[in-house]
Amino acid sequence: MAVVRFLAPDTDPFVASVLAHADEFTERTGLTLEPTILASDEFFANAIHTRLVRPGEVDVFMSGPVLLWQHVGAGHVASLDDHVAGASADWAVDDFFPALLDANRWSGRFGDPLGSGPLREIPVNCESYNLAYLPAALERAGVDVPTTWDAYFDAAATLVGAGGVRGWGQRGIDVWHTMYTGYATQVWSCGGTDFDETGRSAIASGACVDATRAFIDALRASGPSDWLHQRWYELALGFAAGEYGLLVDSDHYAPIFEGDDSAMAGRIGYAMPPSGPAGCRPNLWTWSLAMNANSSDPAAAWAFIEWASGPDFLLRSALEGNLNPTRRSTWDAPAFRDRVAGWGDYAAVSRELLERHAHVLVTPHPDYLTLATRWVQALREAYAGADVHDALARAAADIDRATGRA
Repeated sequence: MAVVRFLAPDTDPFVASVLAHADEFTERTGLTLEPTILASDEFFANAIHTRLVRPGEVDVFMSGPVLLWQHVGAGHVASLDDHVAGASADWAVDDFFPALLDANRWSGRFGDPLGSGPLREIPVNCESYNLAYLPAALERAGVDVPTTWDAYFDAAATLVGAGGVRGWGQRGIDVWHTMYTGYATQVWSCGGTDFDETGRSAIASGACVDATRAFIDALRASGPSDWLHQRWYELALGFAAGEYGLLVDSDHYAPIFEGDDSAMAGRIGYAMPPSGPAGCRPNLWTWSLAMNANSSDPAAAWAFIEWASGPDFLLRSALEGNLNPTRRSTWDAPAFRDRVAGWGDYAAVSRELLERHAHVLVTPHPDYLTLATRWVQALREAYAGADVHDALARAAADIDRATGRA
């Protein structure tokens, strides 16, 4: 019996659904699934190159923006366009949200935008960055739900003054995705960007410096008391425990926020992220299925991708906690609507983000993980007391050297 070797992280609910129903895949296809599950931190560090380069070790792997670009640059990612063209009619590629397919198309060349070039992955869950808040805490402090970044940071300071909660949550550890979520959404909304039209780093531009200075000042005044140690998981659990009044981070935290172990379940509000001078510019991420270019059996690998990303499987996995859905049919299914009916405005806000606002904001580059990590180091230096402009300028110079634009 042919084998499909699947590499994935250990904390993803989609992966849990795949493992739970692997026997169904075998029954339908006659193929055996052989999973390799790695710790989430190892996966986010993208330390999987040696596994991808050896023929026969990995056929399909989970990845997403930033992580995938490194593998594209190394030649480890197969194009899926021909497989999609030959997929069954029931698989229905047009059922996916266009922004999510665009997020997974790229030529592989720095400067070329996403949305063009080969289709590199099939999205199986996604996140954009909403505003989650505690209505009771805001009411006690006498503040409205903030709609701008200035109002967001002002409201956070007022919440701290009123007592009971820290103002706002934010990731802070020394890894690339600390800049990717709420911070990136703020920077782009305030007119900043990572690279200018010539390909030079723009993180020390005026708009980016101003946004970062507001970010650092607010962290000190009303952010997490242990910001330097905040991973995504601790942040989500902290908000679910009622530690923060405001949070701009992943909208697929909702199962944690509304779960049986959450002290705040049923008491959380959801809204669009704050706007800035450049409007509402939420970032976007997808967990997706990629085919290893070194797969020993591409046909079998596609059979797994088609099964695991099909409308029936993705609806079932969404009901098992795999959010956010990447297909319109999942969002529209009565069973899914019932699943999230008690979660306030979560569904309405998340779908609006997907359909109208969310895009991968950062500029694709094969080594963006390293570039983003250097940006995060500059943020941490500024938090420790370095001048914001100087910290970002040093990082920009290092990034330009890394990209050959020095």
